[in-house]
Amino acid sequence: MEMRFQELPISARRYILYHAFISPVLITWYLLPYYLLLTGYSVLEVGALFTAVNVLSVPLTLWLGKKFQSIDIRKGLATIDVLESMSNVAYGFAYGPVAPLMIVIGGLIGKASGTLYFLYPAYERIIYPEDRMKEALSIHLRIPELTIILTYPIIGFMLGYVWSSPSSIRYSFLMFAAYQFALVPYILWFFKPVKISREEKDDPNTSMPSLGRLPRKYLAYIIADILFILAWLLAPNLALVYYVLKWLHGNIFHVALIEASISTATIIGTLIVDRLARDKPGRYLAAGTLITVAGLGMAVATSVFPIILLAFFIVRLGDSIVFVYKRLWLYSIMSRGESSIASAMISSIRRTISLFSPGLASLLSTLNPRAPYIACMTLLLVTIPMYLSFLTKKE
Repeated sequence: MEMRFQELPISARRYILYHAFISPVLITWYLLPYYLLLTGYSVLEVGALFTAVNVLSVPLTLWLGKKFQSIDIRKGLATIDVLESMSNVAYGFAYGPVAPLMIVIGGLIGKASGTLYFLYPAYERIIYPEDRMKEALSIHLRIPELTIILTYPIIGFMLGYVWSSPSSIRYSFLMFAAYQFALVPYILWFFKPVKISREEKDDPNTSMPSLGRLPRKYLAYIIADILFILAWLLAPNLALVYYVLKWLHGNIFHVALIEASISTATIIGTLIVDRLARDKPGRYLAAGTLITVAGLGMAVATSVFPIILLAFFIVRLGDSIVFVYKRLWLYSIMSRGESSIASAMISSIRRTISLFSPGLASLLSTLNPRAPYIACMTLLLVTIPMYLSFLTKKE
């Protein structure tokens, strides 16, 4: 029987509503590369700038990781919003000769907030009912995506056609910063206070992660996850914006419509997932990946915008299946007591392999705006036999 939002514990409902409230701010992830490309930066220069931020952030994130040995999840999540608000303020002042400096400062602040991202799955592991985890994750995906469907096209149209100048986009960063900061009291007031601790010797934020130090039960998941993350790191937000500008000859409105199409697919995908068996993760991970690859193939084969919307719809339809079953796979091997350590370890590995991805993605984009998606398709195809070999023998 399908789970309804009202059946979730109140702490879970408040958490999902928070994600719905914060979702419109996420369009800034596309506005930043769009703004830089609009003001004359080449895709290689933007990629180099983002790579510089990644590299410079390493000592900062390692230092911060040492400071967070005992964390109140509620305060940690509030800190994420404070830092990301400050990051958007910096982007709002990225103008003229100081623009690269402000982008780097904003990026470093954003990376600082990223050291706490592991708190999201750790908190979900605690507040979502264990016996209805799949249904809870589906609702978690569905409601924020509905917010994106309703808000992104409006924001994209306004910034693409009405207030389309670079200065208007800078002002929008400041508006988003104020809005995100206003959500901090919501977190502090309504979120369940949960304190987690971890030993420094087990904290992957204090040093570069080593696969040899991982518990054996996580190795199969980590190997598959690295390939999956690397595939999508080769097709980041910068690649999508450049693809829209150069291959489709569009603007931020077209990016917003693509994202709205993706969100629509996510909602439909979660409804499909609700009707799939929970005990066949390998088969559904492989099937979801094949659907994703089919959509990417359509995206690189045409520049007809309605077909592009359908292509990215198909991409997310498959990816939403992969998202839920990858989380189920992780949660099946991760106990509640290990939630913070395991999540932090996986997050740290992802940050490590993402250091130079903007530069590599921008280099691929200079060859062809579609090249990042071709590379993404190739790596995703490699994950399919891995899912089948790791998981189907357990089904």
